[in-house]
Amino acid sequence: MKIAIIGFGTVGRGAYDILKDRKEILAQYTEPIEVSYIVVTERSKARLAEQFGDTVVTGADYDRVLDEVDLIAEATGDTESAFDYMKRALEKKIAVVTANKAAVSAHYRELVELAEKNDTPFLCEAAVGGGIPVLTPLRGLALQNEIRGVRGILNGTCNYLLNAMYDDGADYAEVLAQCQEMGYAEQDPTDDVEGFDTRRKLHILIEMAMGAIDGDAIPTRGIAEIDGDIVGYLKARNKKIKLVASATKTARGIEAVVEPLIVDADSALGVLPLAINQVQVKGHWVGDVAFTGPGAGKEPTGNAVVADIVTAATKSDLPLLRRESLPLAGVRGRYFVAYPLEGDIVDRIDDGYAITKEIERERLSELLPDTAFFARIEGDEWNR
Repeated sequence: MKIAIIGFGTVGRGAYDILKDRKEILAQYTEPIEVSYIVVTERSKARLAEQFGDTVVTGADYDRVLDEVDLIAEATGDTESAFDYMKRALEKKIAVVTANKAAVSAHYRELVELAEKNDTPFLCEAAVGGGIPVLTPLRGLALQNEIRGVRGILNGTCNYLLNAMYDDGADYAEVLAQCQEMGYAEQDPTDDVEGFDTRRKLHILIEMAMGAIDGDAIPTRGIAEIDGDIVGYLKARNKKIKLVASATKTARGIEAVVEPLIVDADSALGVLPLAINQVQVKGHWVGDVAFTGPGAGKEPTGNAVVADIVTAATKSDLPLLRRESLPLAGVRGRYFVAYPLEGDIVDRIDDGYAITKEIERERLSELLPDTAFFARIEGDEWNR
């Protein structure tokens, strides 16, 4: 099998290194896998060509690449150019593997329909959860179960940051800068800390397991407004804040949200250390299952890309169920609010913080300025 790796940053290089390291082992179980091309920008070509020679080409050579390969592994960080690369490959019945959550979230239905039309593998394990193998088993679970809910911690940067504030009393800005130095966060960390990265991953999980929705309409709030006083107040009560994505299928549609959630410090989500992610799935036959592991990084995410390449090479991918379009339903809950609230929605004031009665999240959001921190208090909605 001849493949092309599109993009050669952290993920693309990770996949290349694993394929090289495991070449002899893989050849015992699949046809030989050869990286025939590495497609990069013009700016990167000269530097990489010194090491990889004529294997390195640019997007201008893409038509020739498609004439010669059986699979593309798309690992760029762009949305629209990545979609173009994947669309053109699927139209020519060339298998597609991608780690690009932004492109998959934005164009999920079109890519799946194109893959089905051309009977061509489209695999995106690395787009959700980094090194956690969740999408592949989720395909099987969705065949055997009605998936009633998915939720979890889907962003390693935020989990690392919140853990450092809780465990070490670290300052938000200092830890965020450290995350950038370690490669956990981009130089512009907005997608991470404002929850947009998590929203894209939740959208993919929902599309695959529950129904077709407008991913951009999922209510989303990040952790940028948190401070050490809030963390200290909750720590004294054995509580933690985690940025959690959740979706539950109801008679009204899908209740989906990305927002800070207050959990018990020793709960399944509360104990997740460092940048570890977890995806929980609720099926009507299997019950509750969880997938836990590193949510980012060169080797874990590259491993997920290689797993999809092997799946395509062995033609062992499970079908994706066709999903009906479903509306988003409003989310309700009790909220912790770091802002002076008054009126009948307030259950009590504690140490200057407001604890609300159960309220529609949308209504609460309308009452608060954008700079106010609020977090839903975990109840038993996951166990309904």
